[in-house]
Amino acid sequence: MKVLLINPNRYKSPPVPPIGLEYIAGFLERESEGHDIEITDLCFSENPEKDIGDAVTSFKPEVVGITVRNVDSVLYHTNEFFLDEIRDIVRHIKKNYGLKVIIGGSSVLTNPQGVLNYLDADYAVVGPGESIINKLLNEVSRSENEQIIFSGRFRTDTPCRRNPFKTDYRTYFDKGGIAGFETHKGCSSSCVYCLEANSGVFFRNIDSVISEIRLLVERGFRHFHLCDSEFNEDLLYSIEFCTSLIKANLDIIWTAYMKPGEFNKKLLKLMKESGVYLITLTVDSYQKCPAYWSDIEKFVFTAKPLGLKVAVDFLTGFPYESEKHVLECLEILKRLQPDSVSVNTYIRLYKRLAITNIVMKDKRLKENLIGDIHDHTLVKPVFYNSIGTEKLERMISAGYPFFRIEGLEKVVNYIRI
Repeated sequence: MKVLLINPNRYKSPPVPPIGLEYIAGFLERESEGHDIEITDLCFSENPEKDIGDAVTSFKPEVVGITVRNVDSVLYHTNEFFLDEIRDIVRHIKKNYGLKVIIGGSSVLTNPQGVLNYLDADYAVVGPGESIINKLLNEVSRSENEQIIFSGRFRTDTPCRRNPFKTDYRTYFDKGGIAGFETHKGCSSSCVYCLEANSGVFFRNIDSVISEIRLLVERGFRHFHLCDSEFNEDLLYSIEFCTSLIKANLDIIWTAYMKPGEFNKKLLKLMKESGVYLITLTVDSYQKCPAYWSDIEKFVFTAKPLGLKVAVDFLTGFPYESEKHVLECLEILKRLQPDSVSVNTYIRLYKRLAITNIVMKDKRLKENLIGDIHDHTLVKPVFYNSIGTEKLERMISAGYPFFRIEGLEKVVNYIRI
């Protein structure tokens, strides 16, 4: 079957290469018989409908797959909602070419049925698609008209290498983007605001990951961002990965998200030696014990003397939190003095989140909702906010130049620092 994969993500602050499509393309080309794959990347397109038309005319696909990386840009102040433009693409394909459309990507997790209905697509894949893509394509070939949601899982029985050769990485780099790679899927943490909380964790074969990085290095790219939720899901795996990356001698630089805990000085030293220059530490104030803040202190005071820059993304202002508690957390971060602290008090709610259930059960908390609050699917942006921007500015106070309010500008840490 001929499958046209489309990246509709046109957000450019910064632009992000479609790594998910590269994995699906790599799987179908290497491990699935009878499929022919093309990727149409619309990120820098000046005329998306024309580019889609050109691809359909020349390739003659039998089905179209569209990755939906984000529902919106998540942050309140500069929020951009992406689904309307993607829905226009889906409807254009179905109306003008009569093709069925499959959607996948991380945003489908937010509300599978809600996103599928909003985009007017035919099929949705929740989670990694490698394990069920053949079943899905067989379903498409039977031409059934009902909408179907497929649940995927990470395949541990075979290394699924991606195909990065259909992506114009040079343009991404020229426009401020960098290459990405991932070491695992899922997260064992229980953060109430995260869609991946308490999900199954599956680690990728380290040699396969390094082979992917090598492919891009051989094409002249050496700046990378780790696409995992947090790198240090498992301390032993992280140490083994960094050790193998050092032995590969690829001469790259890279940046990663990490969480407090599951680290030691050995890991941080290996990360520095393997090319890491910046770590973004994910921190929140929701029901944390003193040991949590001790881990953060140890992390910052261990990483910085090694020459690693540390940025903290701090989410706060949760339901039932007092302003006194938030101020205490801010004082700790002021004392630690990482390279950057980005504070966010606007919490994006999605239907499947634990924090959404907490807020929706309390009428008093619901008074702090901002956005399309009458849409119970929560597909369109809805935020919980109990500490507004002006009040937060006063709480941060002057004299700490490394503090900033997240979302006032469209920039990420590897560009900011």
